[in-house]
Amino acid sequence: MLDLLEHRTLDQNTASQDDLDFDFLRKTGIDYIQSLGSKLWTDYNSHDPGITILEVLCYALTDLGQRINLPLEDLLAKKDTGIAGQFHKAETILRSKPVTHLDYRKLFIDVPGVRNAWLLKHEKQLFINTRDNKLSYKSFLKNSEYAYLTQEQQEVRTLNGLYDLIVDLDGSRSINSLRPQLMKLYQENRNLCEDLIHITEVGTHPVKVCAQIELDTEADENEVKAQILSQIEHYFSPAVKPKTLAELLDKGYASTEIFNGPLLENGFLEDQEVQEAALKTEVRQSDIINLIMSIDGVKNIKAITLGACNDNTPENTSWVIPIESGKKPVLCDKSSWSFHKGFIPVVPDSDKVADALEHIKDSEAVKLQEVKDAIKHLETPQGTFVNASQTTSIQNDFPEVYGIGKYGIKGKITTETRAKAKQLKGYLFFFDQILANYFKHLEEVSTMLSVSGKERRNYFAQAVSEIKNTDELVNDFKSYQDPDLLTERYYPNFEQINLQKRHEILDHLLARFAERFGEYAFLMRKIYGQFANDAIIETKERFLTEYAETSCQRASAFNWYKQAPENLWDSSNISALQERLYLLLGITDTNRRNLSEDAIEIYEELDTDNILEYRWRIKDGAKQILSSATKNYKTLEELYQELILVKKYALDKQNYKFKKIRKKNADDPDEWYFVIINPTVNDPKSEDYIIARRIQKFKSKASAVHASKAVLNLIKTLQGNEGMYLIEHILLRPDVTTTSASEDSFLPICSKRSADTCEPLDPYSFRLSIVLPGWTVRFGNIEFRRFVEDLIRRELPAHILAKICWIGYPKNYTDAAGNPPEENEMVILEEAYKNWLLHKTNMGQKQDPQSLIKLNAILSSLHTLYHQGYLHNCKTAKTSEDQERKSNQKVILGRTHLGKI
Repeated sequence: MLDLLEHRTLDQNTASQDDLDFDFLRKTGIDYIQSLGSKLWTDYNSHDPGITILEVLCYALTDLGQRINLPLEDLLAKKDTGIAGQFHKAETILRSKPVTHLDYRKLFIDVPGVRNAWLLKHEKQLFINTRDNKLSYKSFLKNSEYAYLTQEQQEVRTLNGLYDLIVDLDGSRSINSLRPQLMKLYQENRNLCEDLIHITEVGTHPVKVCAQIELDTEADENEVKAQILSQIEHYFSPAVKPKTLAELLDKGYASTEIFNGPLLENGFLEDQEVQEAALKTEVRQSDIINLIMSIDGVKNIKAITLGACNDNTPENTSWVIPIESGKKPVLCDKSSWSFHKGFIPVVPDSDKVADALEHIKDSEAVKLQEVKDAIKHLETPQGTFVNASQTTSIQNDFPEVYGIGKYGIKGKITTETRAKAKQLKGYLFFFDQILANYFKHLEEVSTMLSVSGKERRNYFAQAVSEIKNTDELVNDFKSYQDPDLLTERYYPNFEQINLQKRHEILDHLLARFAERFGEYAFLMRKIYGQFANDAIIETKERFLTEYAETSCQRASAFNWYKQAPENLWDSSNISALQERLYLLLGITDTNRRNLSEDAIEIYEELDTDNILEYRWRIKDGAKQILSSATKNYKTLEELYQELILVKKYALDKQNYKFKKIRKKNADDPDEWYFVIINPTVNDPKSEDYIIARRIQKFKSKASAVHASKAVLNLIKTLQGNEGMYLIEHILLRPDVTTTSASEDSFLPICSKRSADTCEPLDPYSFRLSIVLPGWTVRFGNIEFRRFVEDLIRRELPAHILAKICWIGYPKNYTDAAGNPPEENEMVILEEAYKNWLLHKTNMGQKQDPQSLIKLNAILSSLHTLYHQGYLHNCKTAKTSEDQERKSNQKVILGRTHLGKI
């Protein structure tokens, strides 16, 4: 087992180039012939016709090998569009939204007016009363109401995931003008379970520098002083200078390094330079000396001292000045500078020094604009269309004496000779067709590797061209010339093998991103059976198509900051984790929406035999029943399988059958109704023939046809009501800028760690709740639920803990007796969640107490609902139906609602 720990890599250079070596191919072919027929064939010289055939085939293979070795961009290039749109651009696939502290610093430094920025942890204490299970921002021990508490009965935690932003400005903008822009920028790039509280300008720590400096005779004292002041300012508060793409490439950076992190508007920032531009903790005199001596025109430093600006005593001078935490050093007005040229003192002109400083800033602004205007993307190779499928018959490469080329057999020939030539042509046609198909596949490489789903064909064939009298060699020559018919003829079971090949190609593409859909595909086939393949392929293709976007924002949360109502509900403004989970689960409707409003209602029914069974019906927005089940189902699994058929066959108007009701009296008006059938069932008397019906009767066939169109149109719009609500607990905190938050505005907790329903002592830090509807086709399947729960935990960032609940019923759900549930948790949660979101975006960091209290109450009371199961005695089932019920309605402890025994 130790060898499994060995680090292994795949060799990228696997080509042997043997396909380009004619001599190697010829020798290998002869060796193979010898191994098979050495007893019958002993002459392997060039004059032998068999060797001639081998040599021509080897030559054709080298042609194929040469085309395979063409530049990839040429092989993928289309005739009209080249390779446009076939590849993700580097700035699209390699970038990511901010994840680390360094990423966020780059994001804010890129904002005009910001010289530097730092994210610091917001220190907010959470006091926990472990006796009464209460939370507060104030100590319980200092509250006379809780005088009975001991020191051990109160714990103190610091909320994690909250930050303050400190920015260093360049003087062109004020902090008040920047604050809204910076908050908006952070919220657009907020990480899951994190939030920003304060944005402030970095404080200053004044430092005094006094120096006597000797200049060169030719030096301009005004320029030198301006350079000194500018350099000291950069030393005290380093500015990170953006670079162009070309500059970073010249420095040897790989594209994966350059585009790693957020995509900036003003060039690229080097990681090392940003890291080094940290807040200084001390100012060293030696650093100042080195800095001044590096300036052109400075000859010598005669004397230099550092000190604090608020004290002029000599004892305060030092080689090192410590800087207060969270502040930056600045040069105070008590600093003094004296310049000499030899023994002659020189005094810089303050106006000229100011002009020189302004010139330095203008030069930096010009450089910044040049960086901003520079190209920020890598050029994509254009590729040249090569028509890789173009080929001709190998028969035309044979010597003319064989009589199989373009000119046929010359001179007078016998019927026997003609027959032999035709027989050889037919024999070689077999090789011709194989080679032609290989060349065709080479041309269609870009089609096969496409993730768009526009073309799912993965096997191709083409007619062999330039063979004399081809129609004599093939049956049905007309269909032979049709590429589609030829492909289906050449590849038996075309649909089956084509589907399998599509899966293999998509799995290959997914593996390149270290993704897999094996478990998902297995469960889909188990649930949907023969109808799963299309859904699985669509899921894989959609995932690959949107991979660049979802991968770059993998840790991002939704944006709650100052949003219009339409951007919060019935909106795609959701977390990147949700989007990724939707893609991995094949959920197409990714909007945050009401999950309880399901057009398909599943309800229970008790017949006279007192056995619980299930039925379904489809309703429109006006709650009118458009279609319903034709029978009762013993298990939910049976019901779901039937619904799959209904959704599939109801999309074809040919499967709607209209019937006239027989009149009891001749004077009765005509009445019509319609049903939906399973076209794969041939027996109209079979129970499986009619899969849905419309109970309503219509006065004419035209009215029934019109009503059937409403059913078809509704089925077309059904995307399934699968979805989830992902609720970050850190956003449910009471206002952290105050200590007066009421106790009922906190999430309820309990100190008993063994209780599964309890929230932890700190229910906010890096915790979230994921709520899903438990009644849908797939989410009602216990095995699929396990898969989803495991998938959520694998996809979550490692530091975040999720509470997963499968809850509720669809709106207007009723039990077997026709009664709705006592309380529909999904409906209550939707109302509370939506109301809280609207208040949150309007009030900002502050919270509306009532909306927060209502959401906290329902969220803390959620519990997973399971389908009802049955316990059976040990006696053998009397009927096959009893046995089937026993096998399907499994009782799984902890995952089943125990019903009747």
